[in-house]
This record gives sequence, C-alpha cells and structure tokens, in this order.
Amino acid sequence: MKYLPAVIVLLLLWVGVFQIFTTNHPDDASGYPHTRQELAQPDGASQTMMFQGGTGRDRHMQVAGAGLLFGVVTLVGFSLLIAWGCRSRNSNREIAAFFWNLMVMVGIVYIAVFLMMVIAYQSSWDNPYEPHYLGAFPVGTTLMFLGICGVPAGFIVLYVLFYREFILPEKSLTRFKELVDSRKAAGQSYEDAS
Repeated sequence: MKYLPAVIVLLLLWVGVFQIFTTNHPDDASGYPHTRQELAQPDGASQTMMFQGGTGRDRHMQVAGAGLLFGVVTLVGFSLLIAWGCRSRNSNREIAAFFWNLMVMVGIVYIAVFLMMVIAYQSSWDNPYEPHYLGAFPVGTTLMFLGICGVPAGFIVLYVLFYREFILPEKSLTRFKELVDSRKAAGQSYEDAS
C-alpha cells in the first residue's frame, strides 16, 4: 500500500512511452522540402538538403495527447519523489500539515505551468507567424524559462527551510551519531585485536 502511488506513476509513465512509440507519424513529421528549390536541393545535391517544418499541427497532432500524458506523469512522479524524501513521523503535526500543504501547492503549480505551456504551444498552431509575447519571449518560451525551470526552486526553498524538521530530524541525527560511534568503537576494538 505504501508503494502504490509509485507503482501507479511508473505504470502510467510506461503507458505514455508505449503510446509515443506506437503512434503513427505523418510522412512529413520531420519537415517537408523547402519551398525554394535552390535551398531544398542545391546544385550538385542528389537528395533534398533543406527541410522546413510548417505550422506544427500536422506533425504534432498525433503525439500531443501522449506527450501531455508523459509530461504530467513525469512531473507528478518528480513531485512524489521529492515528497518521499521528507519524513514527518517525528515532527510537530502543525508544522507537518503546513509543510505538506506547501509541497502539494508547489506540485500543483508545477503541473499547471506545464499545462499552460502545452496550451500556449497548441494555440500557436493556428497562428504560428504571429506569436503572443509574455515579456521578451513568446508565451510558451517564457513559461518554460520561468515556470518549468523556476518552480522547482519552490521545492528547494521548502527543503532548506524545513531541513531540520523533515529531512534530517533531531531523532534521526542522534541515531546516526550513535551508529557512527558504535562503528568507530567496533573498528577500534578490531584494530586492537590484530
């Protein structure tokens, strides 16, 4: 029962991978020959040398759902692994409740930013040559930089702020010191015997 969330996430991850690998891609999935013939097949070339991608809808429509599933499951798995490393058995209940609420909120924000990035990308399929900007970059790129790369800083902040309470509680530190001391004593008696 304790490992059930991990098993479910791993199964969903493999479902996403299987779906991606078994999806039929259109013929022009890696692009089609450039519209200018001199660029597509320059003098002396025996095959097409330059491809262009177009709007992306035709190329990505088949894998959009599988990619969305894979991305969301990966982020859920990442959030669960971060949470798994935190112990709350010996901590104050009020602090633990506050900490776990913050962890869940950061995980939800992480997944929400990913979904917004996917939606921004899919909406660019209809108007690829007139992107909407958020700051200096198109919306999807800004969400990638600030959200997907920035939100994990929330996990880092929680890790640092609550380190003594959840990552290495006093009881665990005391037990660790006892084990080190007993190991040193055993090693010293072994050296004396030899």
